[in-house]
Amino acid sequence: MKFFNVNTLIYIFITPIVTLVLWLTGAHTWVHFINTFFSLSLIISIFLFMLLLVQEGIFDVTSYGFRKFRYLMMRKKNRQMYEEDDFYNPKTPKRQHYVVQSWVKPSLLVNTLYFILSLILAFTI
Repeated sequence: MKFFNVNTLIYIFITPIVTLVLWLTGAHTWVHFINTFFSLSLIISIFLFMLLLVQEGIFDVTSYGFRKFRYLMMRKKNRQMYEEDDFYNPKTPKRQHYVVQSWVKPSLLVNTLYFILSLILAFTI
């Protein structure tokens, strides 16, 4: 059970539980359930994918380029002030190690499977 911790289980079961609650408060039809399941699984999958991208440092290279360009376009007297600053004058585009939370990848995988399952259920009715 090392792969699944408490946060992983919460994010895995949040989609079906919220879908069931929304379905119970609204119309009790199969189509409404599938539509709610599809919408929630899509929204949560997009959110988790963006979270994974940010945690893995995908946007660090773009940020590095903008900060380096800003540093190079400064006046000379301002540039000397920020010469030793690692933020305004970065030396490398990426860090050596990135910490990705252990619950993000399994939750993203399961919510993607929920999305595919909702598509399969939608085409079977």
